[in-house]
Amino acid sequence: MLALGLPAQGALGEDQAPTASSSAARHVVMISVDGLGASWYMAPPPTLRVPNLRRLMDEGSYAEGVVGVYPSVTYPSHTTLVTGRLPGEHGIFTNLSSRQAGKNPNDWFWFASAIQVPTLWDALGERGLTTAAAFWPATAGAHITWNIPEIWDPQKALVGDPLYVAKYATPGLLFEAALELGPPRQGEDEDTTRANLAAFLVRKHKPNLLLLHLAGLDDAEHRHGPGSAEAMPALEKTDAHLGEILDAIRAAGLADATDVFVVSDHGFLSVEREVNPNVLLAKAGLLQVDDRGKVTGGKVATVANGGSFFIYWPESEDLAREVDAALEPLRGDGVLWGVLSRQAIRDLGAEPAIRLALEAAPGVEFDDRAKGEVTRKLGSAAGTHGYLPFRAGLESAFIAWGPHIKSGVSLRRIRMTAIAPTVLRALGIEQQRLGPDEPLEEIFK
Repeated sequence: MLALGLPAQGALGEDQAPTASSSAARHVVMISVDGLGASWYMAPPPTLRVPNLRRLMDEGSYAEGVVGVYPSVTYPSHTTLVTGRLPGEHGIFTNLSSRQAGKNPNDWFWFASAIQVPTLWDALGERGLTTAAAFWPATAGAHITWNIPEIWDPQKALVGDPLYVAKYATPGLLFEAALELGPPRQGEDEDTTRANLAAFLVRKHKPNLLLLHLAGLDDAEHRHGPGSAEAMPALEKTDAHLGEILDAIRAAGLADATDVFVVSDHGFLSVEREVNPNVLLAKAGLLQVDDRGKVTGGKVATVANGGSFFIYWPESEDLAREVDAALEPLRGDGVLWGVLSRQAIRDLGAEPAIRLALEAAPGVEFDDRAKGEVTRKLGSAAGTHGYLPFRAGLESAFIAWGPHIKSGVSLRRIRMTAIAPTVLRALGIEQQRLGPDEPLEEIFK
């Protein structure tokens, strides 16, 4: 057979097979359901049908809510899930990675080289244990044994492109999967592809740790709002994918050795209005904009995170008064929940380079358009996140289930930073710490 799916650095080699230790015999599958607020299982709509999620909750342990990170968006949150650290420490500060106005505005924090602290895959690799990831954020180039990272061509925006992903996946791995699974069917949604690939990795390679990111629910909630008629079937479809992963664990003969963690990055809030601070910054001459409204440069740089809006300028410049004056029209318009100082931002464990952060009022989201109306009413129901993580409705999810997990343990509210240490504990790794939090010992038998 062709030499496909060659191990990356940190993978098992013939000269470094693990001894028969408790960690070598244990497995964890961590499934992130993007946008799964804790309310979906703590107070579910009566018509919602999610038998797999209900089973894992009923037979396992769960949190009534997880307090996440700032901003409460996908890439910083997922990196906290695998490091136990806040964004200001781990280095994946927002979804978007550019901090220069007009330069590479569509680039995200795709690459693991930006992570500044140890990760779960680092901890396992040091012990000769295997890892796998299917579309986990910020994993391109990561030292993961079998890796299919989440990445796309920035020239095509958020468009799935298997050939582009293959450039950054473990060499030969997608070809190997295609030989067994066949190509994705015409019209197949992306989560189905992701779940199929994750199930393949479990059956074929039996990694000690598998990370899977499913994003269909998040997309439905953005488009139609949290708890909407469109969001419920999206979650039900996600639940079916959970069942497929459980089937794969059984088919691999790992049911007696695998703990399953269902987690998420953030909850959701409904929005009716969109605010574009870049329009005001451009009018004040702080941003340069072309005829199409595209930012081409400026004295400041900005990142819109839905519920929050970050503004940056060089340490050598004193632009605070100029920026404050430009944004003055927002203060009396009822669109701001608050304005965070640099010290407050640091206290939250967010990116140290942020000079000013705007926090949106209820029902409001920020966008990055730099031309047109400053504030506009949305034409239909929508949802977003990115707000301060302790605002009601932003609580994310945590459910743990498996042979080493107690049944019926309610953790009430936990911090997202406690999850990575808990995964290590489930794998039998007790000598290494990820972040400052202790594992959630009360969930273990």
